[in-house]
Amino acid sequence: MSRLAALAPACIMLAMTAVGCRRSKHPHIASYTPPSLPAGFVERTGTGWRIAVPSTWRETMQRGPVVWAVSDPQRVDDFRANVNVITESFADESYEYAKANEAALHREPRATVEATREEVVDGDPTLVIESHWTPAPPSTIAFRTMQSALASHGAGYVVTCSVASSAFERYRSTCESIVRSFAVER
Repeated sequence: MSRLAALAPACIMLAMTAVGCRRSKHPHIASYTPPSLPAGFVERTGTGWRIAVPSTWRETMQRGPVVWAVSDPQRVDDFRANVNVITESFADESYEYAKANEAALHREPRATVEATREEVVDGDPTLVIESHWTPAPPSTIAFRTMQSALASHGAGYVVTCSVASSAFERYRSTCESIVRSFAVER
């Protein structure tokens, strides 16, 4: 029996097993090159993630599920632009985690999803979601958010950049840079 004939049963077994394997609909792009840090930005890291933010922004207290937060020391309309990172258990891919977060935003009575676009962040196909939020008393300031979600090693990560609605367009490029710099451990 030739060597090729002997390998044939093994190849058939591997092919049969592969049919039952789950194939990713939105695979990680291994050749992805992260964006360079914009001028005036610094990298910050936490357990399982990293992000770039303006060097003048300062860490703030975390509340609820937030594991890390920074804010702009300057107020606009009595609101400080800020960024936070939230983590939770999630066993699927980044795209599915982003879709789940988008669905949750649609159910949130104070939030109006204004734009959703597919993006690649840290080599993962995901979504960047922009939402408008009505004030929650005692606040009277409406704000907008830009956020994205990534998943890796059984954890889901959401990065959110929040800005007073009246200043969002002024901060848009800052929020874009922050969201696109977000990365998780692989």
